[in-house]
Amino acid sequence: MKKKIIFVQSFKFLDFHYNLYEINELKKNFDVECFDLTSIKNNKIDLHYRYLKNKSKISTFKEISFFKKKILELHDKYKGNLVICFLHFPTTFSELFIYFLLIRKKVNLCIFHFNNFMPLHLSKKFKFMDRLIYALKRLFTRPRQIINQRKILMIHFIIKILFSKIYPKYIFVNSNEYFLEYKKKFKNIKIHRLHDWDGSNFIRSEKKLNSKKKNLATYLSAFSLNSASDSAHFNVGRQENSKIVLQSVDKFFSKLEKKFRLKVQIAKHPREEENFMSPIYKGKKRYASKFHTRELVQSSRLVITTMSSAVSYAALLKKPLLFIITNEHFKNVSLINSTKAISKFFDSDLINIDLNKDYKINFKLKNLTKKRYKHFAKNYLISEKYRKMPNCEILTKIFK
Repeated sequence: MKKKIIFVQSFKFLDFHYNLYEINELKKNFDVECFDLTSIKNNKIDLHYRYLKNKSKISTFKEISFFKKKILELHDKYKGNLVICFLHFPTTFSELFIYFLLIRKKVNLCIFHFNNFMPLHLSKKFKFMDRLIYALKRLFTRPRQIINQRKILMIHFIIKILFSKIYPKYIFVNSNEYFLEYKKKFKNIKIHRLHDWDGSNFIRSEKKLNSKKKNLATYLSAFSLNSASDSAHFNVGRQENSKIVLQSVDKFFSKLEKKFRLKVQIAKHPREEENFMSPIYKGKKRYASKFHTRELVQSSRLVITTMSSAVSYAALLKKPLLFIITNEHFKNVSLINSTKAISKFFDSDLINIDLNKDYKINFKLKNLTKKRYKHFAKNYLISEKYRKMPNCEILTKIFK
């Protein structure tokens, strides 16, 4: 009997995640299933994702009781040959109950505690009044998110308090900081530092990289006209008007292409619809691809973004970053603050494309940017212990 691995996620499980977690590679050695618990938290979530159809096989659950029944049936069937991977710490008290239940039954339980980007402690970078205004704006515009974040922090606190008695078999992290912290605190848990998922994809495809530079720029798209945002999990829409943002971005690209004779190509966001109605595509005149971000970045002289975790590819491939915002983006205070902090960390240019008409583009990496890229890659993207092995091979070695 093959060992069985269950991946559990309480955020919308998309084809993108199926590829990201290297499921097809793991299937060569294991029987793998993916469970989506999003509808348990929000029974209207599918209304926000009707435009997307998963091609990969994902099991969804509407009630926590159905998930509990299924997971216990699998435990009875596979016993020690079952590995359950929570792709994050539990985010609801019902998930927490199942988590503790599985530990009591001595299931091979794993937690993936990955952070998409290094903590920049944004609130500490602003004066007291600025922090107060920011907090009040979030309170009035995003109350559900604030309440949910506080609840998740409480759940994580409970879990860590009980780690001395009730703990998973493995914790997987991508951050060197988390690895050192957990190794020191939790002697009874097997702590492994893997690569960030983008870092793992980079390692898997490293031999195929073409170093030939072209006069291209890659835009890391944040959304399209109709795509759902993270706020969809709270049945809340995007704060900024997508059409206004994308029209500004399109005008900027047209000027950029003309002024610097660059050709802009677009790495589509995983949540984007399949059509090309967005203004930035100009029909299909600008090349756009959904699952080939690494390849697009590799072929470029410049990477353009407002905010994307895929800046990891710019760091790994040593490409200059240009951060862009519009007047419309200022409706989203969190986004503006994060973009300013990250661009400052990388010492990369940040321009408001609605205001700055006389901009310059830096196609050469600054020395500080190179140092920050190296720090980012070493501490968050690539685990030196497994430098030649992607995550799927590391997990296979551990679980076999």
